[in-house]
Amino acid sequence: MGGKPSCGNGSPICGSGRPICGSGRPIVGFHSSSVERAACDCAPAGPAAAIRTKAVSAMRICLINYSAMSIIRVAFALALTLAACTTAAAQSILFETNLGRALRQPVETAGGIRVRPANRRCIGCEERPGGVHLIADSPLLTDAWIAGHEYHGTDPAYGDNKVVADFWYDAIHRRIYSRSGVFHDVDDPADVRLGRAPGRYPNELDFGMLLGEGATVGQVGFDKWTHDGFSSYFAAMQGTVRDDQTGYLVLATAMGRAGITRTGSRFDPDDLVRHVRLHPSGQFEIGFETPTDERPDPLLLVRGAAATEGALRVEGAGGNVPHACAVRSAVARGRDARVSCAPMEIAISGGGRCERGDLTGSRPLQAGVSPDGWEVSCGRSAQQTAYAICCAQ
Repeated sequence: MGGKPSCGNGSPICGSGRPICGSGRPIVGFHSSSVERAACDCAPAGPAAAIRTKAVSAMRICLINYSAMSIIRVAFALALTLAACTTAAAQSILFETNLGRALRQPVETAGGIRVRPANRRCIGCEERPGGVHLIADSPLLTDAWIAGHEYHGTDPAYGDNKVVADFWYDAIHRRIYSRSGVFHDVDDPADVRLGRAPGRYPNELDFGMLLGEGATVGQVGFDKWTHDGFSSYFAAMQGTVRDDQTGYLVLATAMGRAGITRTGSRFDPDDLVRHVRLHPSGQFEIGFETPTDERPDPLLLVRGAAATEGALRVEGAGGNVPHACAVRSAVARGRDARVSCAPMEIAISGGGRCERGDLTGSRPLQAGVSPDGWEVSCGRSAQQTAYAICCAQ
């Protein structure tokens, strides 16, 4: 074929001009070479040469086919891998796209649970609202009301202080609303934990900063019902920072009037004022930020008995409470002995000691409106001693 004879008649193959037999050159595809032999005449050995030529051609074709099949197998495996990866990536993108689109659509599930898209219109605060509301039961939360609920809404009818929910995750404010909560556990205490991290709301935590002293970490607040719905807090229990190790427990109330706290901060009628503070040491501080211009009298009112195991110290005027007390004494010869308190002091108790004879009398002395001394009497004349406990008025 093609006008070129085969090696069977001793002619060269494919115009190479070289005889096949006795060439001594290695055959393509083999890793061993035959030994160089002397040239031979192909013509007398025509049939044998033809057989060898066909064998070599078949082997070459086989090797070529083997190499081609190997390449095809590798290419096929690579194509399958790329196709699988491309398909998986496409499915992932499709899943995320469909999920995001699905979450933006109203969804009804079994058991009265609804998923509604959040209204994220919020000029300058677009990152504050979340994505979707999750609502269980809650007939007051209609679809129309949810659609009108905004972060800085202009219509007060859509404020969250106007509704009561069975269960509602409010994506606008990222809060959970419900009627009541009960927490039980087994072999472990049930927890309600409140914490605050510095950073940028809502998801940028700053691990390089700490909250400053006085910062409110969390609070449990109480609001009242008004003609305009639920109000702001009128009382709260707060946890505030002391340092990087510990903090305070605070009781605060809204005083219903504007003013200036004891520490110099201004407050409005509905602002919480911190009146009571429990220190990490256990010290109980009353009147922490209570305004001094209208401090209630008494600031501490105990409806019942009170006891103290340590000393009681009263600073300031003190009212009619004995404070800054001291024991005064005087010695006199005879049957009676008297002791007087210093000016602006009041005698709250007294007694004496008789050198001879029995103590026959012990009584307060009063020259003004309050007792200001003490007197004792003994049975026999001798050197007697009178004592008086005198306190500042």
